[in-house]
Amino acid sequence: MQYLKLCTFLLAVIVLLGCESGTKTTQSTAKAAKTYAAFIGTYSKKEGHVDGKGEGIYLYQLDSATGYLDKIGVQDGIVNPSFLTPSADGKYLYAVEEIGSDVDEAGRVVAYRLADDHLEKINQQPTFAFAPCHVSTDSKGRYVFVANYVGVIAVYPVAENGGLEVATFHEAFQGKGPHSRQDASHPHSVNLSPDEQYLYVPDLGTDNIYTYKINYDTPQKPLTKIGATKVHPTSGPRHFTFHPTLPKAYVVNELSCTVTLMDWDKSTGKLDTVQSISTLPADFKGNNNCSDIHITPNGQFLYAANRGHNSIVGYSIDPNTGALSLIDHAPTQGEVPRNFAISPDGRFLYAANQTSDNIVILSIGKDGKLKYRKEEKVFTPVCIQFQ
Repeated sequence: MQYLKLCTFLLAVIVLLGCESGTKTTQSTAKAAKTYAAFIGTYSKKEGHVDGKGEGIYLYQLDSATGYLDKIGVQDGIVNPSFLTPSADGKYLYAVEEIGSDVDEAGRVVAYRLADDHLEKINQQPTFAFAPCHVSTDSKGRYVFVANYVGVIAVYPVAENGGLEVATFHEAFQGKGPHSRQDASHPHSVNLSPDEQYLYVPDLGTDNIYTYKINYDTPQKPLTKIGATKVHPTSGPRHFTFHPTLPKAYVVNELSCTVTLMDWDKSTGKLDTVQSISTLPADFKGNNNCSDIHITPNGQFLYAANRGHNSIVGYSIDPNTGALSLIDHAPTQGEVPRNFAISPDGRFLYAANQTSDNIVILSIGKDGKLKYRKEEKVFTPVCIQFQ
């Protein structure tokens, strides 16, 4: 009898511990599975280089457990929102309207307030040139920066309600390069340094990366140009990123199909070229243009997008020098990957195929290799951003 009671007691303890263990596991899993807001910019009208069919800015939710995207809604009433960026506090979203003279006298940048399942427009400002193609903002929401492909950058102080005040700085770039695509200056992105003290502007048309000191104390003079870094002729520098922990910067070159690694001097803002590596397989003979570049949050891997080869190239990053070593090329399962994004937890990569109207979800392995998981249908996607 005592033996039976003991067995019954032990069984009850095991069951109880099992239930508690299961509860803890469930809670741990639930805690680990976060959701993130996702915003997708699109082309909404037919242009010379694209048959835009998007409805505007698509709002999605990312499930970090699966990596899948769940559609929430779409914000219409905006033309060609080709690039966008959310504010760091999650309250606002800024989007450019990549338009030409058939729509307005200049491009536009639009400020939105983020609601639960939609966007509320605050206001808009002109960008002083056509085809604005990139927008960024600092983490404290003081300025919004815009690059126009047709040779101009602009800076807007941010109002207390998140709207955009009249631009206090805009500058027209000059020059050209030896490539047929370099008939004029084409600033393609506006990128803040990790300490947000400098702004870097890759100019596809002149093979320069211009450096500006950001002046937060003098909103009427927000930028001071301090120099330029020349990349190899006919490179066509486009998008730009910094390593999360090393003093290193990387630029993807649209025309030469290369990624260039540079040392970054935090005290002066100066860049010095260290390495240049191809984004294409050695045996590829077709036409290709690079588009985008990103690094995983842990700083282990860098990826760049090929339009033509239609792939994402992956590199491992040396933890001491920042040097790149090729991992492999993963097909994007679509045409013309204009942009891509890495999930905030670094587990998934999302490639936006502009011409084939799809976003492909790829998982990132521990070795940096990409593996296809799922496809999301979106008309002419151009930009993906997570909050």
